[in-house]
Amino acid sequence: MLSAASADTDVFRNTLRPGGHDRSMAAKLADGRKCGATRQNTFADSPSFQACMRSHGWVLDHVIQDRSARFIDPDTGLSCYDQGGASICEPPQGTVKYTNRHGLNCTRTGAMSICSNL
Repeated sequence: MLSAASADTDVFRNTLRPGGHDRSMAAKLADGRKCGATRQNTFADSPSFQACMRSHGWVLDHVIQDRSARFIDPDTGLSCYDQGGASICEPPQGTVKYTNRHGLNCTRTGAMSICSNL
């Protein structure tokens, strides 16, 4: 696993499988460094990094989103994260207290939100 500058974790899959066996994590990290990853296994330019990794026999399998990069939308109480130019929001895990744009005190648990002026 290697991390993009956004703190998400990109998981690369071995496409070569020499002799029918997966290559080691050490081989993946070494190829990552050849493609510009730092010693902390982070990189900044995802498209060029992915192209370089592909040339070494690794393809992006999936991305694990950094949960700490989430924020609570102050108007809805939804748990959100930025995805390019848009925010993706979903009900939070647990209960969230927030003040909406009308100045009401709100509590959201899952899909249900209750607001009052008390």
